[in-house]
Amino acid sequence: MAAGRKVTMSSAGVAAALVALLVVAAASGATGYHVCNVDTDSLVNNCKSYCTAGSSEASPSGACCGAVRGGDFHCLCQYKGVLPKNIDANRAMQIPGKCSYGAVSC
Repeated sequence: MAAGRKVTMSSAGVAAALVALLVVAAASGATGYHVCNVDTDSLVNNCKSYCTAGSSEASPSGACCGAVRGGDFHCLCQYKGVLPKNIDANRAMQIPGKCSYGAVSC
C-alpha cells in the first residue's frame, strides 16, 4: 500500500468478514492458522462468545480486539458473505467500533 493511502471498508464489512473468518476457522479445526494477518485460534477463542446469537456481553473483550488488531481488513472482505445462523450479524458489526478501529468500508 502506498504511504498515506487509506484502505476503506465499512464497519459492517469488517465485522462480517471477521465473523466469517471466525466461522471458517472454527469449522476447519485448524490450529495455528493465520488468515489475513489474523490468528484464527485467537479469533475463535476470544470473539465467538461476543458474536454468538443470544450473547449478553456488553462489548467484545480486550482479547477479541487484540485478536483482530493488525488484521488486513481489505483481505477479510472476501469472507463477508459467509455468516451462519448462530452468529448475530448486528453484534459482529459492532466489533470495529467497540474496539476503536473506526469506520472502514469494503
